[in-house]
Amino acid sequence: MNAPTHRWNPFEELATLHRGLDRVFNRQLDAGAPGVDGAGAWTPPCEVASTDDGWQVRLALPGVDPSRVQITLHGGSLRISGERPRSHDGDQYTHSEMSYGPFERTFTLPAAAAGDRIEAQYRHGILSVAVPVAERAKPRRIHIAAPDLTSIETKKIA
Repeated sequence: MNAPTHRWNPFEELATLHRGLDRVFNRQLDAGAPGVDGAGAWTPPCEVASTDDGWQVRLALPGVDPSRVQITLHGGSLRISGERPRSHDGDQYTHSEMSYGPFERTFTLPAAAAGDRIEAQYRHGILSVAVPVAERAKPRRIHIAAPDLTSIETKKIA
């Protein structure tokens, strides 16, 4: 009986390592922050998708007031930052898995991005940022110029 084959994927292992390091360092940052547990820097989860029209960046920001979020573009970097404050500072928590405090995510945009046409919307706790591809970078068909071939001169050879 043959055992099922499993292909080793180094990128999957790197992603697992990255998530583990994020957890370790976020806990360290949270533990060293003053105040109630869970206060300090945190990293909201995100996803980036490629579309026919460009790219879509989505961040999960439940409980974050959109007026506390800033989106800036500097060169080829898109920076999203803000803060989720703790709303009940007087409460005594026996358990909390919520993270509060400032956050920041930076994304390097492709050269084909149209930075002047970036749009963002916030709905149901999800921030969606649409980064369109520049018109100059879109594929286009090139017309081939050719002389009019409607009349061709022919000569009879012997």
